[in-house]
Amino acid sequence: MEVVRDTLRQRGPFGFYRGLSSMFYFATPKAAIRFSAFESASGALQTKDGPMFGKLTSFVAGLCAGTAEAIVVTTPQETIKIKLIDDQFKSEVPRFQGFFHGVKTIVGEEGFGGVYRGLAPTILKVATAQGTRFGVFMVLPAEWRKSPVGAAGCGAFAGGVSVLAFQGIDVIKSRMQGLGAAKYSSSIDCLQQVVKEEGILALYKGVGPRLSRVCCEVAITMSLYGEVVKMLNKYWITSDMPEHPNYKGPK
Repeated sequence: MEVVRDTLRQRGPFGFYRGLSSMFYFATPKAAIRFSAFESASGALQTKDGPMFGKLTSFVAGLCAGTAEAIVVTTPQETIKIKLIDDQFKSEVPRFQGFFHGVKTIVGEEGFGGVYRGLAPTILKVATAQGTRFGVFMVLPAEWRKSPVGAAGCGAFAGGVSVLAFQGIDVIKSRMQGLGAAKYSSSIDCLQQVVKEEGILALYKGVGPRLSRVCCEVAITMSLYGEVVKMLNKYWITSDMPEHPNYKGPK
């Protein structure tokens, strides 16, 4: 709440939207890669006797989806977002004049690798998070997930479990991608310094707001994904396809 009060007093309501451009530009490709990779991995893990890993199949497919998402989208997105936010709050005079100027400056000073800081912890964080979210979501009773409201509730629960289980990884990832990342030689070094200087509870800093954000995000994403799939199936499935309710067999 101190962060909320200080942000409102110093930056006004729009201070809560620092880094929005990075989130906005990457939202669509991130979701597209996440769900397409999950569906592809789920299909590849099916055998004639059923799912390869039983109830854990969704978790394994989620790990694959999270890894693909982290490599292609999330790492550069998170690095840019965190640097933009850090620049606004840790500098008296912000250096970055918006998203594109920030990206140009980061790449100009640090090279293309500058937007891939913290790749390893990001892969670990996103893979475990998506594995947990898909795994928990899919293991919940199917009847709970039939309606948009039910899917949202199950998604919120799955998101909450993933945050509580892996918050420490997110803290290390954020430290490795911030403006002060240069003082850490590696993710392990970052972990050691954080625990030594701030204590083990430092790995759960920000768990409250992140829990709120992730629960809302996963609830919205899971419910919308289900409805979009239903809409697309209804639009594309025709009467000459086996999935159609009026299918009369091959012609």
